[in-house]
Amino acid sequence: MSATITSISPQRLHTLRTNGKEINLIDVRTPDEYRTGHALGAKLVPLDELDPEVLTSDLQQSGVGHEEPLYITCQAGFRAQQAAERLVSAGYRNLVLIEGGTEAWEKAGLPMQRSGNVISLERQVQIAIGVLLVLKVFFGFTVHELFFAAIPLIGAGLILSGTTRWCGMARLVAMLPWNRNAISSKQITA
Repeated sequence: MSATITSISPQRLHTLRTNGKEINLIDVRTPDEYRTGHALGAKLVPLDELDPEVLTSDLQQSGVGHEEPLYITCQAGFRAQQAAERLVSAGYRNLVLIEGGTEAWEKAGLPMQRSGNVISLERQVQIAIGVLLVLKVFFGFTVHELFFAAIPLIGAGLILSGTTRWCGMARLVAMLPWNRNAISSKQITA
C-alpha cells in the first residue's frame, strides 16, 4: 500500500470526534505555542523532536498512521506538512493534515484547550526584534554611528525568515528558560 497524505477540514474532524470516532491528533508546534491553545485532544509532539519510532510507542496503539489515520496539525499547515513528509519517509502510510491548522480550528470556534496566559513565541520574537531596533537607534545616536549598521542586518534576517519560514531568532527565543521548561515536550501530553 502506498503512502497517502490527505487533508481534512477542522469542522469535519470535529464532527468525526463528536460522532464517537477515536481521533489520533498530534500538534507539531513548540511547547509554548501548544500552551497558548490547541485543538481539544491534540497531543504535543514538537516537530524538532519528532521521532517516528518513539511516536509509535507513545501513541500506544498499533496501526496508527498505517491502518488508522494519524491526524497532524500545527499553526497554519507548513510544519504539519514537514512532519507528514518525515513520517512518510519512515514508513507511515495514512496521514491526514488539518486544513489551516490550529488557526483554522480556532477561527471555526471549535473547542480549544489552553494552558495559561502565555505570550506566543511569535510575539516574543517581535518584542525582541523591536527592542533590538530601538537599542541600535539609541546607541547609534548616543554612542557611535556604527550601531546603525546593524539595522540592515536585522532587516535581512526578517526577509530571510519571511521567505524561508526559518527564523533564527525564534530558535533562540525558544531556548529561553520560560519557553523550555513550561511543558516537558519529551512526553506527549493531551
